[in-house]
Amino acid sequence: MGSAGRLERAATSLLRGVGGDVEWWLWRPEVKVGHLRVAVTDAEYEQIPPCCAIYDAGPSGPERRRTRR
Repeated sequence: MGSAGRLERAATSLLRGVGGDVEWWLWRPEVKVGHLRVAVTDAEYEQIPPCCAIYDAGPSGPERRRTRR
């Protein structure tokens, strides 16, 4: 298992180029699980199967500008 910071950097790298200008990082320390959520563009949304983008939306956490690392 990695640290929250290391996992966040990996997720940020994997999602580079996806979505718009907003992201949310959620870390659940009790289970050591992190989620990097991004707002998808209209073109990306059209490529997602019906309901998938909304179905797993879950909590959004504090909004921040996209990380550009």
